[in-house]
Amino acid sequence: MDEPLRLEQAGCHRGAARLSSAAPSATCSAGGSSRASGAFLRRRPLSGGVRDGLAPAGRRGRAARRRPRAGRRSGGDRGPRGACDLPAGEPAEAPAIAADPPATPGDPFTPDANGTFTAFPAIYAAPPEWTPELEAKYPKHGLVTGLAALVRERTERDAAILGILRAGTRVRTDAELSFGGGCTKGWHKVYPAGWICLNAGLEIGDAPPDDGLVATPRPRLDAAMPYEYWRVSHDGTPFFHRLPGFSEQDQADMAAKTWLSEHGRTLMPTTPADRPPEVPAVVKEYLNSGFYVTVAGEAVKSERKFLRTLRGTFARKYQLEQREGSTFQGLVLRGEEDLPIHWIVRETPLQRRSGEGEALIKLEDKKPVRRSRYPFVRKVTIGTARFYEDAEGNLMPEYAVGQSYKLKRLPGVGPEEKWVHVDLSEQTLVAYAGDRPVFTTIVSTGKEPGMTPVGVHRLQSKHIATSMRDQPVEDDAYSIEDVPWTQYFHNNVALHGAFWHGGFGLVRSHGCVNLSPPDARWLFGFTEPALPDGWHSVSPTTGAFGKASAVVVTE
Repeated sequence: MDEPLRLEQAGCHRGAARLSSAAPSATCSAGGSSRASGAFLRRRPLSGGVRDGLAPAGRRGRAARRRPRAGRRSGGDRGPRGACDLPAGEPAEAPAIAADPPATPGDPFTPDANGTFTAFPAIYAAPPEWTPELEAKYPKHGLVTGLAALVRERTERDAAILGILRAGTRVRTDAELSFGGGCTKGWHKVYPAGWICLNAGLEIGDAPPDDGLVATPRPRLDAAMPYEYWRVSHDGTPFFHRLPGFSEQDQADMAAKTWLSEHGRTLMPTTPADRPPEVPAVVKEYLNSGFYVTVAGEAVKSERKFLRTLRGTFARKYQLEQREGSTFQGLVLRGEEDLPIHWIVRETPLQRRSGEGEALIKLEDKKPVRRSRYPFVRKVTIGTARFYEDAEGNLMPEYAVGQSYKLKRLPGVGPEEKWVHVDLSEQTLVAYAGDRPVFTTIVSTGKEPGMTPVGVHRLQSKHIATSMRDQPVEDDAYSIEDVPWTQYFHNNVALHGAFWHGGFGLVRSHGCVNLSPPDARWLFGFTEPALPDGWHSVSPTTGAFGKASAVVVTE
């Protein structure tokens, strides 16, 4: 049966997506109200609107940036196995284009003086006028009290998933319960589409239920990062079901120390029956350095500070460190006339010809900043090497530049559609409204050929945030809770925000298209379909929400 769940994707490599449940028990009370026990704590209300200002930060038909050539940096730029942290030797974050966000929000499609955006496109579809017909069809008020509830296409536990609602989401539902399909507590039809099983944790009433039961924070839709993200900094960090006492912490630490000495960084099983008996029952799981969690708040016990995760567990604050994410932003385009754009993706000096031959000299005093833009005017070949050249004859090796260019709309993509083009050789992304380019930025895609699949795809699902596990981004297994602004377009390959690195413009991932958090948020609001009001994710492949945006990937 459908239960409160944790949605986990196998991530940007060839693995299978999976759902794991963490089910509070559900009971039905008299008086037309269904209540789920095991609810999360009280949450704060969602702030303001979706608009907010942010601090901004000749095509080649080859995948040359995939593998280093002579004179080309590799290890320091990419980091080992796409490490989450900026590796040694990586250039520091380029400064943001503007130091402070604008005082007032603006139009997400109107560039500021620096060419970037000052607002985000809306995530949610505009709610319709609530007519008497809708009131008659959906007279009840619902509140999700479990961690998350699946919205299914039919009243069957194996029916297609239309979307996911997280704790605290309010919905309108029909009046009568429907039974069958593996749901023991019954189903309610919800607006605008689909069915939710009461086993998932859903309270129904004639009036809007009190949300004092729920205390998971709502995502920040007006910010680049929807949640607060923290990185585990110690191997064998225990996460507790509740605030532990000193003796329980000592027992947990001793059990972790013994496990690490015997098993290395292999994760300890989470099932009590499968882990050593000396692990105290208050421990839910152990995580190693390199795992990321989302934090909902702080707590103090016996003068020791703890962080409470969005999943309701507790960890000692000193064993984690907060990550803010890159503030880099792409450019809003007024049309085809703004292209091409040339991005500096490797920080190396400009060069000049020393004479009539092929000899070049480096201009050490002219080194454009990585992730900045530079006004090259043409591409030239000198000997066997290719360069970009500016109006003054200064040269930059082709491998140090990523080019955003205009791509002709492909057959199957409509003249009014919103769609996205990702070029693997250039490590660039351009978003289009029909034939008009409206936005461009630099990205990080799969490190090896085939990891990011070439072709014309359609978005399969959109998630404000979703957890990804077992992605070998570091030299060990790791987990990231609530990867922001995730849009799957081919199996487990997605467009998403990457707050754990700033190496955009260089290949890095195991298949997914990494964007800076601000860029990922802008793109999430731009693509179609928009999410139904209040929903955390939507699956457009079911056909209930209109045609999904195309994602065109070329080499």
